[in-house]
Amino acid sequence: MKYSQRLKQVERALARSKTKTPFALKSKVAELMLNLMQYRKGFGMFVILGWKTKWRGYADTPDASQDLFARRRANIMKITPIGQKRGVIVDTVNFDGAVLIDGRGNVLHSGTMIEGLRPRATAEKLNPRRKGDLSTHFGFKRKVHMRHIAAITSSYLFKGTTVFTISEETNDFHIFENGRIVYSTVRGE
Repeated sequence: MKYSQRLKQVERALARSKTKTPFALKSKVAELMLNLMQYRKGFGMFVILGWKTKWRGYADTPDASQDLFARRRANIMKITPIGQKRGVIVDTVNFDGAVLIDGRGNVLHSGTMIEGLRPRATAEKLNPRRKGDLSTHFGFKRKVHMRHIAAITSSYLFKGTTVFTISEETNDFHIFENGRIVYSTVRGE
């Protein structure tokens, strides 16, 4: 599927969003991630949009060299797609961990480990009748790894966030809100 078609699909999904984060911010994060996927393969990404400082107890940065934004600030709305100019988000593709962006679009941290999520308890609360492993329990059509489990759980626990992932293994793109998949490149999710 062409980039422009996929971006339109994503924007339609985000238009139905229930979170208070401005549509323009959600759309910009999606645009940057989809654009990056065109130019680079075999990387994973985990972005939490709408991060609040009150959740800092869940965040740990085990490798300070991966936290590019602790000292240099960037706003997502001022970052250009990779084809136009090398953007700061592309610098995070070789890192593990989440990129945290607040509700005004300020990129706060990268390389962040999100701890204490308890995904099994969240999955059972959201889908009490579903059985199986965590991938199945959350509604994924195929097995996903911890980045996606942490992302969907984060979208539930951190109220009002929109969470984005790219799979390193399959190049699948997901968007989560309130513990649900709101957009996926995987058919049927």
